[in-house]
This record gives sequence, C-alpha cells and structure tokens, in this order.
Amino acid sequence: MKLRTLAAALALPAAFAQASNAQTVAGQSVAAPADTVPAPVSSLRIDINIPENRLRLYDGDSLVKTYRVSVGLPGHDTPDGQFTIDHAEWNPWWRPPPGRTWTRDAVVTPPGRNNPMGRVKLFFAPLYYIHGSPHVSDLGTAASHGCIRMMNNDVVELARTIHARNAGSVSTQEITRLLANPGQNRASRIGVPVPLAIRYDPIVVRNGELRIFPDIYDRSRVHTEGVIQALLAAGYDAGSIDRASVRRVLADAARAKGTYAVQIAEAFAGLRPAEAQGAVAR
Repeated sequence: MKLRTLAAALALPAAFAQASNAQTVAGQSVAAPADTVPAPVSSLRIDINIPENRLRLYDGDSLVKTYRVSVGLPGHDTPDGQFTIDHAEWNPWWRPPPGRTWTRDAVVTPPGRNNPMGRVKLFFAPLYYIHGSPHVSDLGTAASHGCIRMMNNDVVELARTIHARNAGSVSTQEITRLLANPGQNRASRIGVPVPLAIRYDPIVVRNGELRIFPDIYDRSRVHTEGVIQALLAAGYDAGSIDRASVRRVLADAARAKGTYAVQIAEAFAGLRPAEAQGAVAR
C-alpha cells in the first residue's frame, strides 16, 4: 500500500505539468499549441492625409518619399483609420462594384494600359485600393470614388519597394516582366504586411509652415482649437500661442482659394518651442 501511495505521489508533478500545457475545448482537454515565433514587423509604413491629397512612405521615422494622390470625392469619401496592405494585383482587372449609381453603365475592363485600376493595385479594405490611373490631370485633388489614385509610375515604384522590402511573392524580375506585358494579370502576397494610416487633418504644421487645406468632407475641422492643437502637436509652447493671431490666420485662410500656407514666424510673433520654457525654469 505504501509503495502504491509513493508511486501516485511521484506521478502528480508530471500530471500537473501536462495539465498546465493543456487547454479545454468543448469540455475535452487538448494539448496547448507550442510557442509561436513572433511575426516580423514592417519598418515600412504609409501615411495618407486626405485633405492634403498626399501619400508619404516612411522607413521607421525617416521619410522615404512623398507622392501626390487623389482621394475620394465628397459623397465618395475615402475611409480614414488604420489598415494594412498584405496583397496586390499586377495588371488588374476592373470590375465595377455592384449597387453603385456611378457604375450603372460601366463594363468589366480587362488588364491593359488604359485600365481604370492602372498597372497595379494595393488592397487595404474591401473594395478600396491604392491604385494607378491613366487619368493624371486631376491628381492632387479629390477625384476618385473612394480609392487612392496615383500616377502609374508612382504606384509601381511604391509597390516594387514594398515587394522588395517586405517579402513580396513576386520577384523584381517577375514584376519587370509583368510590366512589359500589360495584358497579363498576376496576384501577389506581401509577406510582411505594411501598416497604412489614413488621416483627416486639414490643418498641418510642418517645416516651420502652417498649411490649411480645404475641409473637403465638411467635417468642421478648421477652427481655432484645430490650429492650436496642430501647433501643440508640432512642439510649440501652449502659453506662447496668441489666439488673436490664430483668428487672423483663419480669416486669411477663409478668403484664400484652395490651400492656405503661411510661415509660422510670420503669423505668430512670440511663439516659442515648448522646451524653451523648461530651459528657463532650470
């Protein structure tokens, strides 16, 4: 009896170890999955500001390139939010989305140089893409039905970079061959998905300049607090922001046609960086 008791006691640690590595599914115990290797994280990321009609490609915090794009027309708003790009289509077909009034008389268009999707499209949401376009005269304005349009050369350059850096399923040589054969369609996967942030910021402070873009979707984002928040985000001291100067800037912007731009030093006398106040306190 004592030997059996001792054997049972010795078996408890092993049984406990097995139980700790198990999960209960539908009332039954199953082995827990082995530790998984963390998925690789992309150093490339894309940022699009809708009112600005600009796409920026970053490598970490370093700006790689800025591209002029066209976002959706009012009523065909480009969605804002956080997305990822994990697949693409080279020499894409264009299939008119169902149930849209603007596609009532549209027909399916096969791959080719004049395809409305251009030479490549990058998927980021159902029925929304970053894609090329043969229509370049309206780039830099709201002109699409919700997608992000680019010049064909630009979107090909962007897609090549993503595929080369982020384990795309088609090689550089294969991409060159596809571009030489515009009628040949090919889908591809991006092994390390690329983060995509789409923002709606009509007030931007960059490189010592304040820019106010048209509030194309009428979201009431151009106001005094919007300018103040943009200045704070750019690193300026809250106590040095003169509200009267902000109101003057907004009045000038309201009279301007299109984008309004002004140098920070010219518009806001006495404005100082936030760290300057801390330096005085020390």
